[in-house]
Amino acid sequence: MSRRKASESSPEYPLLGFLYFQPLHGYDLHKRLESTLGEVWTLPQNQVYNILKRLECQGYITPISGESESHTPNKQVFTLTPAGKHHFETWLMTPTPGSSKALRMEFICRLFFATQISEDLYSRLIQEQYHEIHRSVEYLKKKMEACPAEQVFNRMGLDLRIRQLIATLEWLETFHQICEEQLT
Repeated sequence: MSRRKASESSPEYPLLGFLYFQPLHGYDLHKRLESTLGEVWTLPQNQVYNILKRLECQGYITPISGESESHTPNKQVFTLTPAGKHHFETWLMTPTPGSSKALRMEFICRLFFATQISEDLYSRLIQEQYHEIHRSVEYLKKKMEACPAEQVFNRMGLDLRIRQLIATLEWLETFHQICEEQLT
């Protein structure tokens, strides 16, 4: 199996996140993902098992035991290795790029796990993400200024991205206030 790097929006990260807190088997990981992040990630159960195989080959998780049931084969229970813990923590601390899809999938997922770790981490991630999105808006505004007026469709694309990110900044401020109220 190759040791390719997963994209930052890979479903491996929520699976690693659940294993960060406790060992689980594939079925429980799938059910937990559906019940807590189902509107963020859609992942068929068979894909969970494929990802677990890849993560095991990469040395990020390891099976620790099997649960025997009289009528089913043993289920492999997985836990994070030190490398898996480091891989997850590195992803958790990395701001999400300023795209709508990445923010919906990655950033919300990061916040979900951050709220379970500490309020300080949650607040830090919100602040860092706000600054990251603001930098992206400023970058895109400079690209817009440099884009010739006759390149209408390039300008439309830039304008849409800028407006989406500005709306995301407003959403982030509102979401932060709501979550702070719920966490306290």
